Amino acid sequence: MAINRPFQNYALLVISFLILVGVLIVGLFHLEERGIIYFALLGGSLALFSFALVLYLYGVYLYLREEYSKRKNFLSFVFDFFADIRLAIFIMIVLGILSMVGSTYIQQNQPIEFYLDVFGADLGYWFWRLWFTDLFRSWYYIGLIVLLAINLIACSYKRLPRVWLQTFTKERFQKLDENMERHLKALSLKVNPSEDRIAKFLIGMSFKVYMEKEGEKTYFYGEKGRYSRLGVYVVHIGLLVIMAGALIDALWGVRGSLIVPEGSKSDTLIIPSKEKAIKLPFQIEVEKFRIVSYQEEFERKGKQRETPFKDAIASFESDIKIIQDGKVVAQGMTAVNDPFDFGTYRIFQATYGLTGSAGRVKIAIFDKSLAPTDPQKAFIGEVELKANGVSEFKNMLLSIDRSTLNIEDEEKGFEGELKPALAIKVLMEGKDYTIPVVYSPELTIFAQRMVPELEDFPYFFFLVDFEPQYFSGLQVSRQPGTPIIWLGSILVVGGMIIAFYTVHRKIWARLEGDTLRIAFWSHKFKEEFSKSFLKSLEELRNENIAHGQKLIADKQD
Repeated sequence: MAINRPFQNYALLVISFLILVGVLIVGLFHLEERGIIYFALLGGSLALFSFALVLYLYGVYLYLREEYSKRKNFLSFVFDFFADIRLAIFIMIVLGILSMVGSTYIQQNQPIEFYLDVFGADLGYWFWRLWFTDLFRSWYYIGLIVLLAINLIACSYKRLPRVWLQTFTKERFQKLDENMERHLKALSLKVNPSEDRIAKFLIGMSFKVYMEKEGEKTYFYGEKGRYSRLGVYVVHIGLLVIMAGALIDALWGVRGSLIVPEGSKSDTLIIPSKEKAIKLPFQIEVEKFRIVSYQEEFERKGKQRETPFKDAIASFESDIKIIQDGKVVAQGMTAVNDPFDFGTYRIFQATYGLTGSAGRVKIAIFDKSLAPTDPQKAFIGEVELKANGVSEFKNMLLSIDRSTLNIEDEEKGFEGELKPALAIKVLMEGKDYTIPVVYSPELTIFAQRMVPELEDFPYFFFLVDFEPQYFSGLQVSRQPGTPIIWLGSILVVGGMIIAFYTVHRKIWARLEGDTLRIAFWSHKFKEEFSKSFLKSLEELRNENIAHGQKLIADKQD
């Protein structure tokens, strides 16, 4: 391998790496069975990548050895390594592949049991060990972002001084001498020897013009769009700010699940990917949980629409309160696709389910002494009880002690077949009673008569209405780097506008007698600028010819 071409195998290295990754992704996520053909392809792609890697590293080694023998400076090698654009390309390819795997193929932040069930025991375990289940917070993903940031800083530091020198210092005011004429291939044309006319011509093309007279010669320097050269560095700064925000989120961000039964509160956040729980600095209370059907959704929007799916679930939502230091500091609603924000925290409605207990019940109360003879007069009233709450009725305090959705088959209760039974705790005149209430009035009377402690209790309780208790599955995330990422995004867009919608262009000219020597340069769109500028020069030449003919005619007159 020639020493002067150390990186000639870079393209082979990148292509072989992409082939290897593609074969791995197909085998891991798209094939149910992996046969001999697949393993042959995997072995071939691995051999090709290994061969390309050895060739590339050998070329780099020869290059570094040659350069070190010339400069004897190891630090310059390290700097050149980090400032190499090839390193940036390779890092971005790897980050892109990892991001695709983490966002498309492997669902993130789930318990280990989820991955064992989806991918099998061996593969799921290795995904867990290799941090693929929390990929965006893995040490190697963070390390690649840091390495890319270092590369970006090194690239900018290496190239910015030269750009700054050519764009913003006095050294850019060069005179169009013989050396520059040859280098820039200057043009020559006969013009009206008027300095103001030449300056006006350049100003008319939106150039900022500098003029210097030296004996019989007048030098012109025109420039516009010089700030466009800084656009790429504004983009670099924006990318660095975005990476800083991403690192802050990865290191100090929080994302977990909170299961709160309706009417309860909790501050324990479960981090499934790490199998640990953390305490939030506040409690979340689910005041009310609702399942919203399509019909209810239409009615909320004031629409009248017939649909066969009117009773199907359109959404689910929770009325929540944020409790801090025993006080309600915020309250609102979180629904599917409509999170609730509290400070730097965002609360999503993720899931829901039945707790297996009563959420709200209505109890009818009858006087036990009058019930057998005159049930109508025996009726005293109704009282509503809620989970985790206490209700007052006459001289009694009542609460739900325990309950079940289906006394005959608990599993069917979770499937929606309700045959509830409850134990109502009653405090009356200093005495405690536990009153059994069943979905059937006959069973209720039988159960209450079978409890000896209720012989002196003066009332019968009957179940009038029953609603099961739901739990609300909330997802809570804290991403302190989000404002920084937004700032970085604004900088990137601004830098791209500067870089792509402005162009740095220069013009050098020397007027000597009636001869104008002129050269031009454009940072981008060189051919387009060359055509338009040559057309303008042609118009200037024609204008001077017409002006000369007019002077001759005036003299003849």
